[in-house]
Amino acid sequence: MKRSIVQHGSSSLTITLPRKWVEKFKLNKGDELEVEESGSRIIISTQQESGSSKKEFSDKESGIFTGNNLSHLYQLGYDEVEIRFSDSKTVDEVKRRLPNCMGWEIIDQTEKKIYIKSIATTLETEFEQLLRKSFLLINELAKGLAEVLEKQQYGRLPELRALEQLNNKFTDVCIRILNKRGYSQANRTMQMYEIVKNIERIADEFKYICDLFGPYQPGKKIEPELLKLFKEVVEYYFAFYHLFYKFDADAKKKIYLGRKPLYSKLMHKLKTSKGDGSVFLCHLQNIVQKTYDGAGGYFALVL
Repeated sequence: MKRSIVQHGSSSLTITLPRKWVEKFKLNKGDELEVEESGSRIIISTQQESGSSKKEFSDKESGIFTGNNLSHLYQLGYDEVEIRFSDSKTVDEVKRRLPNCMGWEIIDQTEKKIYIKSIATTLETEFEQLLRKSFLLINELAKGLAEVLEKQQYGRLPELRALEQLNNKFTDVCIRILNKRGYSQANRTMQMYEIVKNIERIADEFKYICDLFGPYQPGKKIEPELLKLFKEVVEYYFAFYHLFYKFDADAKKKIYLGRKPLYSKLMHKLKTSKGDGSVFLCHLQNIVQKTYDGAGGYFALVL
């Protein structure tokens, strides 16, 4: 997109803003914009939000409304949602998922309609803090799970599993912010989105392992070789976490060059494993791959 420079008076030069961009962010005369110099480039940004602030949903037109639908609307950045329904189970779906949508509350409810509104805006200025909390929750989940498996403290698993649900809250807010405002580096929003999604998916895999060794199976032991592989996978994830917050050439090397050997170890063991051991190894493979994918987003982010 090109714009011509227009001269005003003897020394002022101006350019026009793209109409679609102005309309998307609801900009008006007198609004302030951030202007940042970056070599031969000038980056113009706004704190205004993009997209529509209200969404109406009817199950007669769009089919069954699920908890996933609610999460998607939250992530997309809507501040008001009106759900018209014919099935009373919709209310249960909404109330079950609503606690994950930080800042959203039911403002009004009738026999056939629920009205939800965002009552929090400060969260949307705290992307970096929320992202770090997401990482730290996975750190706690991974370390705790390693202790549980080694010491057979399966009674702790429900407590650890709950960390994944809390992680979902933070990653959902992060995705919501990216959809409404974009990332602080506008041309790296897609890369940050990839990082956040993979953080959420890594937490899912640890949750599935919690379920696999649930407290309803007292006395269940993990094979020493499987425990060793689990610890190696956790170390691989931690290399990504430390790299994200402090670049280190060795950590980058471990991420790039360590994936295939670790994946091969898991695959070799998988060929001789059965039952829950095979399921466990599949989850470990997924953690390795999603860590690698998240790190790929980071490497693109910092280029």
